Amino acid sequence: MLDFVEEHGLIDHVDPVQYSIRLLVPPGSYLMEHPALLPHRGELNQSSFSYRWTHPDPDMDRLQQEVAALVERSTQAEEDAALTFYRVKALAEERRPEDAFSPLPRDRVRAPRLSEPWFC
Repeated sequence: MLDFVEEHGLIDHVDPVQYSIRLLVPPGSYLMEHPALLPHRGELNQSSFSYRWTHPDPDMDRLQQEVAALVERSTQAEEDAALTFYRVKALAEERRPEDAFSPLPRDRVRAPRLSEPWFC
């Protein structure tokens, strides 16, 4: 997904929070009883109205948590979305996110952004 976003020039068009959102499995979802999900599905989380689930590969759950924390810190610091993108990509490629940099010029024309990035 990250390669697609980069290759198609979408870095400034995808809010970084989108890289951290997990699949939601609400009651009534087709996935709720799907045989592939059943071994990984947990309890219903009433506050999010979605079933908790774990990825078959624990490293994927760890990566998602790290990406979510990175994106939250970057948003609070009002970091350029392109830099956040490259930090997320570094995490996904098992590199140090603090070593990442954005090759995009800082004065590039960027798409308008919503004032509240925490949406789904």
